[in-house]
Amino acid sequence: MIYNVQTLRAIAAYLVVGFHCQILLFGDLKYSMGAWGVDIFFVISGFVMAYTTDGRNVSPRQFIVKRLVRVLPLYWFMTIAVFLTALSMPFLFRSVDAGPAQLLMSLAFIPFEKSSGLIQPVLFLGWTLNYEIFFYCLFCLSLYIQAELNRYLCLSLTMVALVILGAMFRPEDVPGRFYTDPIILEFVVGIWIYYIARHVAILPSLFNVPMIGTLGLASFGLLLAAEFLWPTVPRFIGLGLPAASLVLAAILLETKGAVSKTDFAIKQGNSSYALYLTHFLSYQLCEKIVFKIFDPQSLYLRLAAFVSAMALAGILAWIVHRQIEIPLTQSVRDVFTGFWRRSPARP
Repeated sequence: MIYNVQTLRAIAAYLVVGFHCQILLFGDLKYSMGAWGVDIFFVISGFVMAYTTDGRNVSPRQFIVKRLVRVLPLYWFMTIAVFLTALSMPFLFRSVDAGPAQLLMSLAFIPFEKSSGLIQPVLFLGWTLNYEIFFYCLFCLSLYIQAELNRYLCLSLTMVALVILGAMFRPEDVPGRFYTDPIILEFVVGIWIYYIARHVAILPSLFNVPMIGTLGLASFGLLLAAEFLWPTVPRFIGLGLPAASLVLAAILLETKGAVSKTDFAIKQGNSSYALYLTHFLSYQLCEKIVFKIFDPQSLYLRLAAFVSAMALAGILAWIVHRQIEIPLTQSVRDVFTGFWRRSPARP
């Protein structure tokens, strides 16, 4: 485990929570600050996939099954829960396309355009998981290439080619637009961050802790100010690259012994996936219940609702992580393990 990456994962999740909870302050998503927690996630994902397969004899099947077992159980649980709730109590949601076709496409990670014009699944947060699964599939195929450097080069060139093709032909279909978005390059950057940190030994020796800390703070500052400094710059450049330098700084700090290894940080990192998938419930509760009882125009009430929603999101995520995510994931893992044991050995 890279402890600093685990901590950064938790920070990224709470940034996304803060981004969505600002609806309690302003009535809509007025600022994009915090939305770039997703960019940090994507860079970390690329890094982690390289980290967990480097020097290990991981077959493509083992890799993809492990990733699906990690992602599918809680996401499917939450997607089905939102689907059923939207059918029975649609007034709880602002906009949910809850037809059987949308449900099936959501569960299969097939991107589709909703009536709002957004490319989102039934559980709207799952748009990022559509990208994650796409990246996992490409990474799985790359594992057939034994040489690590060649594997990363082929995977990187494939994803760069997709972006170039999208820029050249500007596809109008949903999958074409979705999977040629430059945001997929953030996974590529994460892979190369791992490769550089692991194999370019001279890099850590060039920087001391204060220099690396400055890099991290500067990267975070650029992310905070990106909306105002360069609002029209492509996301990969304006947010993806600063997110990448922030992840790099966190990793380099750990190589220097500056490690965030507190029990609280580790637990928050462990529950970050549950936090990401469930945090919409906290601000929905505050908006639908608190603002119905008290004056929604009160600034103090809005601030209190914002803070309460953030805290509630963390508490709810920890409960879901412990009581639903862990046992559900373990049950699915046991099913796959039992299936492999019963499968006849290959000649």
